[in-house]
Amino acid sequence: MMKKMNFINGTFLMLSLIVMFSSCSSDNSFATDDNVVVDDEQDFGDLIPIEGELTGTLGPNESYIVIGDIFVPENESLTLLEGTTLIMNGDGRPGNSPEINVNGSLYSYGTEEAPIYIGVDEDQRTEQNIFRGLWGGIIGTDKAENLVLEYTTIEFAGAPAEPGSSIVAEGELDEGEPRYAVYWVKPEGHFIMLNSRIAYTKDDAIRLNGGKTLIAHSEFAFNGETGGESVNTKSGVVGDFCYNVFYSVATNGLKAANSKGRQPQCNNNYYNNTMVGCGWRRSQSGRGGSLNFENGARGKSFNNLVADSRYGLRLFPPDDEPDMANMRWGNHMYYGNHEEVVEGFHPSNGIIGQNLPGYEDIVIPESDIFGDIGENDPQFVGYEVGTFEPNDFRNLNDVRFIEDMFETFKLQSTSPALNAGTTDFEPIFSEYVVNGRTYQTPLPSTFIGALGAE
Repeated sequence: MMKKMNFINGTFLMLSLIVMFSSCSSDNSFATDDNVVVDDEQDFGDLIPIEGELTGTLGPNESYIVIGDIFVPENESLTLLEGTTLIMNGDGRPGNSPEINVNGSLYSYGTEEAPIYIGVDEDQRTEQNIFRGLWGGIIGTDKAENLVLEYTTIEFAGAPAEPGSSIVAEGELDEGEPRYAVYWVKPEGHFIMLNSRIAYTKDDAIRLNGGKTLIAHSEFAFNGETGGESVNTKSGVVGDFCYNVFYSVATNGLKAANSKGRQPQCNNNYYNNTMVGCGWRRSQSGRGGSLNFENGARGKSFNNLVADSRYGLRLFPPDDEPDMANMRWGNHMYYGNHEEVVEGFHPSNGIIGQNLPGYEDIVIPESDIFGDIGENDPQFVGYEVGTFEPNDFRNLNDVRFIEDMFETFKLQSTSPALNAGTTDFEPIFSEYVVNGRTYQTPLPSTFIGALGAE
């Protein structure tokens, strides 16, 4: 039986643990005595069991097992230092699928040499578990301030929401619905994700209902089993999304909608992203994806490369359309080896090029690169396009581990995507300053897609 250690009966052990933590890092601190546990029967090996309220730092180069929900208190912060591993001890069942609740700030500061991992034990990290949703995700509340992910991998999130979860209390999800890998809600807060990865999630990888946002140089793979986006933003979200790679997302890689009634208006820039094999697992009729703006959202969409996906850039049709007066787009490149793909380059259930009443001037940009079946191969270095059938993706026949996406989807030197982009626009924010660190927003490039040539 596992039991929490209390201060009176566990004084000696607590002192021992403090010495152990101090020997690893003098910055380690915990908010309560309830977050380190004593296990009478289960052997966690070298993993340090944690749960409850946490502040201060974890790591560097330490491995922990999260055996219950973690809470970062209001006006406090928890920092994961380089090389930290958090094994979420969940199995997808109610009461046994921990989450990380953030009422303050969470900073995950991995490095290229020593990244951070938040996911599952190696025994659970199987292809059969890709859409299982084994733990609850990172949940920011309306009191949270900042969330920063640098060189951080998050995997296998999406366990059903539980009655005590803040995401249920807020009304975002009903009990039993799959949780997101990351949820963020505060418009005044910051959400920064750089050089990171979210993969193998039951539903959305990221749901943003608010926040000054920069997501760049990151990877997304197999997000959503039969629905869900990699990044799904609502009102209150303003920021830049660039140089990301998306593979086999159920619906869209990037989706913006000005719903939820928050201020400011949803304003997102999507540029220099690569999306491959997206939009096929969405079970709802008429839905597919890669890039999507709707319901009063505004922004810019340029230099995105979309291959083997159900739809290209989709501006939702009248009655739910984006803020067309403040939309700009162009310089997209599309490839498809199947008639269904080619027909979706400029979706018939969108606005672009559909000659709809009142939208006759919304024509296909001359800067877009597209053609017939098999034309305009983007010439990826490590991935051969055109080797699939849509039903392979619909039937989950493509589900597998995919690594090194930044190497796989680089362009060969003869790619038609090179020198086809535009730099004639600016990011929404030139920089973001969070917790004493300054993050410069990458500028657009003259190539299309997230990655240039080798």
